[in-house]
Amino acid sequence: MNHRDHVEAIAVQVDDLAAAVAGGPISDPVPTCSGWAVADLAVHVGEFCGFWSHVLCEGTGREKTPFPAPPEGDAMARWFAEIGAQLVSELEVTPVGTEVWTWFDSDRSAGFVARRCAHELAVHRFDAQSARGTPDPIPSELAVDGIAEILDVLVSARDRTGTATAQTMHLHGTDADNAEWLATLLPDRIDVTRDHAKADLALRGAVSDLELILYRRPTLGTVELFGDQSVLDAWYAEFEF
Repeated sequence: MNHRDHVEAIAVQVDDLAAAVAGGPISDPVPTCSGWAVADLAVHVGEFCGFWSHVLCEGTGREKTPFPAPPEGDAMARWFAEIGAQLVSELEVTPVGTEVWTWFDSDRSAGFVARRCAHELAVHRFDAQSARGTPDPIPSELAVDGIAEILDVLVSARDRTGTATAQTMHLHGTDADNAEWLATLLPDRIDVTRDHAKADLALRGAVSDLELILYRRPTLGTVELFGDQSVLDAWYAEFEF
């Protein structure tokens, strides 16, 4: 996916997430986010969007976007939609290579922000829809890129536990091209290749479901697991974002 794809994906996820927030009582629990109600999720994602909007404004020198405190009650959905739309607008006017603050030393660009926001919003859109019924899957192209972001970027967001023992996990997406990864969980790092190879644990299914599993979310379809399923527990010990 390119920068434009990420920005377009954000716009869709913002709209769908706002619709889910507006789709029922904001006191309803979010089954995929333990202890959170819809209101908590909306505030979290709204603050996430507002934060990155301000990061972009700082990078371009533009005046910072308005960031009002979240309201109570039914106005929450409208508040989130406005904050999310501001993020989309800032990304649309910020060149992809603009230098901005990020927590990822290898990429301090507006492009990093767009990609990170696209995947954060896709997962939390899934969460919000889960509170209202059956959620939609993550679109396959976005899910492939989301898995790649997890394995190439997000695994560096926290220190390793030092407990991994070279367990291997193979992911095979059945509904997209070039959707295979081999992750090796080592005490000091996670190595990733795009190989078809035998592993201690293999997961085979739709790429949306594979991404959801990595984020410890329930799947919408069947994912076949072959081998040592304790490797998935080792993954969850290593990846928490």
